[in-house]
Amino acid sequence: MGSLWIGLLGLALPILVFGSLANLIKINASNLRLLLAFSAAYLFGISLMHLLPEVYLLPNTKWIGLFIVCGFCTQLLIESFSSGIEHGHIHLHSDTCKTHLPYGIIIGLFLHSFLEGLPVYQLPKANEATALPYDPQLLIGLAFHNIPIAITFVALLKEHKTKLNNVFLLLLCFALMAPLGYAAGYVLQTVGLQHWQNYQHYTSALVIGIFLHISTAILFESSEQHKYEGIKILMVLLGIGLAFVLS
Repeated sequence: MGSLWIGLLGLALPILVFGSLANLIKINASNLRLLLAFSAAYLFGISLMHLLPEVYLLPNTKWIGLFIVCGFCTQLLIESFSSGIEHGHIHLHSDTCKTHLPYGIIIGLFLHSFLEGLPVYQLPKANEATALPYDPQLLIGLAFHNIPIAITFVALLKEHKTKLNNVFLLLLCFALMAPLGYAAGYVLQTVGLQHWQNYQHYTSALVIGIFLHISTAILFESSEQHKYEGIKILMVLLGIGLAFVLS
């Protein structure tokens, strides 16, 4: 049970800590872009080196491929509400927008985070007494991924003139979304849903599609001169290297 709580805290704390810091101090936009590049490269790396090989252990690979495509398309649909905040974008269309909460962005972001949490829980195998009840590589990936999102989310709320109490309340709600997805996976497996292992592979495939969309959207973005800075290339290589080591 202790390890289960570690998984829940590992999903929630990065959002709460870095979101709170972003509310207190101004985060440099260039540093945020570098963090986005690092997290995107890590997500891309674990998707290809860790998550994909595992989901393709199932014999019905055609269905796995379909769920990956569904995840990719689901993220496209979510971004019609969230305006791309999942990869560090803030879109304000007018001064009027700043006086109203961006409900579409909030709902899209919360749904995105909940879906990402679904495959984190993994049922420990009977012959592995020390096995963790979560996928550590995926947990680390989501932690890296959510840090720049939390910073961007708080910046967006401040742009919309949101009261401080409401900023922290919405940040807390965002921090709970991935743990809720994780808890849903836990309940489904421990309650004894028949053949849940197959469904877990399908939820993982769905998240792979989401990761591939987000990571490529970030990695394919370049400067206004359509060039990559050397430091950004270094961050991408570090992210992929870390994914390789941990996979």
